[in-house]
Amino acid sequence: MIKVKNVVYVLSYLIGFIGFLAVFRFVGGLYSAVFLSLLIFGIFVDRNEREVIPRIFLNLISLTVVIFLFFRVSEEDLVVPVLETLLLLLGIKFVEKKEFRDFMQIYTISVFLLAGSALLTIDISFMFFFIFLFFSTVLAIILLTYYSQDRDLSFDKDVFKKIIKGSSAIPLMAVPFTALLFVVLPRTEQPVFSFFNLGSQGKTGFSDIVELGDVSHIQEVETVAMRIKINRKMDINPENVYIRGVVLNFFDGKRWLRKNVDENDYVEIKNPVLQEIILEPTGRRYILAFDTPVKINLRGVQKDGDYVYRYRKNIYSRIKYTAISDIKAVIKSDQINRRIYTQLPKDIHQEVRNLAHKLKGDNTKKTVDNVISHLRNSYRYTLTNLPAGDDPVYRFLFVDKKGNCEYFASSAALLLRLNKIPVRLVAGYRGMRYNEIGDYYIVPYKYAHTWIEVYINGEWIRFDPTPSYSAYVIGKEKGGLSEKIRLIFDAVEYAYINSIINYDIKNQLSLLRKTEGFVFSFGKDLKKVKEFLPYVLVSIVLGMFVFLFVKIRLESYEERLIKRFNKKMEKLGYKRKENEGLEEFTKRIRDDEIRKKALIFVKEFEGVYYTDKKIDKNLYKELLSHIDNINIKG
Repeated sequence: MIKVKNVVYVLSYLIGFIGFLAVFRFVGGLYSAVFLSLLIFGIFVDRNEREVIPRIFLNLISLTVVIFLFFRVSEEDLVVPVLETLLLLLGIKFVEKKEFRDFMQIYTISVFLLAGSALLTIDISFMFFFIFLFFSTVLAIILLTYYSQDRDLSFDKDVFKKIIKGSSAIPLMAVPFTALLFVVLPRTEQPVFSFFNLGSQGKTGFSDIVELGDVSHIQEVETVAMRIKINRKMDINPENVYIRGVVLNFFDGKRWLRKNVDENDYVEIKNPVLQEIILEPTGRRYILAFDTPVKINLRGVQKDGDYVYRYRKNIYSRIKYTAISDIKAVIKSDQINRRIYTQLPKDIHQEVRNLAHKLKGDNTKKTVDNVISHLRNSYRYTLTNLPAGDDPVYRFLFVDKKGNCEYFASSAALLLRLNKIPVRLVAGYRGMRYNEIGDYYIVPYKYAHTWIEVYINGEWIRFDPTPSYSAYVIGKEKGGLSEKIRLIFDAVEYAYINSIINYDIKNQLSLLRKTEGFVFSFGKDLKKVKEFLPYVLVSIVLGMFVFLFVKIRLESYEERLIKRFNKKMEKLGYKRKENEGLEEFTKRIRDDEIRKKALIFVKEFEGVYYTDKKIDKNLYKELLSHIDNINIKG
């Protein structure tokens, strides 16, 4: 026998734990630890079946938690504080001595947690959490209804299986309707409440402000920043591909900023590469693509003179677009504002000026080569213990002599500008990983990178002064079981994104037009009926077989035997009345031979069924033979 109470409690804790898993990556570690502690303590309280902490005291704690929320929320960060508050309230609910309303509140808070996670991001994990929460909550509420009527109620396994099947039918029936709504309801390219997510922007590794050392923590993050599918194989190592984001041209000694410039750079396209890009939320307006991007196919995109592309609004949800780039092209400009690209910060240390003078060559190209060679050979790439202080470039060049890409690029730019050479900083990503399972490339946040473009003879030439970047950031992650597993899961995520997340009103209209055209041509040309008819018939037959197979597999041996018995007796002219007992029914049979054989089956069946014994496959066949043996003599 299965006690309803035990199942209700187990389901309630599982539902709450799923709600926690849905928001675990977004909430603070302290809140997670407190919740898990309360959950474990709640299990202890429930096992001992006593109220350890008075309800009034727990209610006061809950009220305090809610009041504390009002002091934490802001327009910039609303969702995460609310989720953290809900998580604490859920943990407190587990500690309480639970009545009907407490269970319902646990389910409600868990659903709110899952819904709240969707405001931050929707990935494939959301689907799994949603399916589990959907089915388990329906079952929990049904069993809770029984439990509220009789707290000591128990079911045998067969009855319990029927309840599970019945409760599963409710969400299953909702699936086709939900799928229909997904297809027909219009949607926007952003979540309705995306403005709630202002404080939870993706850390992209680039923005219109890059502060020295700012990218170092991002270069430790494995999370995917973008996924790229290209139309052909490139004759270049994917690890050396540069992905252009934003150009920065003003340096104050600590930070690089973007100042608007009125220029008209141009590119001669010789080797175009088409990319289909899925960009994760950045909280910024910049659209990324292979360097050099010559066209972005996305409504609302504006191109600046220096080949930086900006979206019409900040990107707070995943977007998909295509881009055309020429990875071997050079950006050209007949005339530039030299004053902007040779701007220098105030109070440059004399040793830095002396180094710039020392590295000056006979011409611009020689000076650039000297600077790049000096930085690559004299300094070490690292992400830890980065130079700080009021003059980080000086500390990098003469004290610490180590840093990440921002220090190398900034130092190179400063040394070149001191020699009156126009230079600008570019922020984006370098490198990508191929996922052969999904046939696309992955660009994690950790590939965030900065480099420089130097103006030489009318062209902006890219230079990367950072040494050992690929070996440090990309090379160490190759191979290994964990990497292969990660790629498998990401391939599933990529398929999910393409089939669900990016299914928008354009897809809906396209589907409608295709359906409309198909119906029109189908009616116009009757030959198509003959072409499709065999496939339709085969599909129907296969569907029937699947339906019958599933239906039979879901029925218990007991149900199958009773159905077979009733059908056999009806064929012999004896129909069993609804709610009529088996023995009562056999007594009505006038034919002695049939009654005798029917009674043999009934007695053996009841001898097993009413003693809570399990009917296995062998016993099922034996009882089935008794039914088959019931016939008219002769």
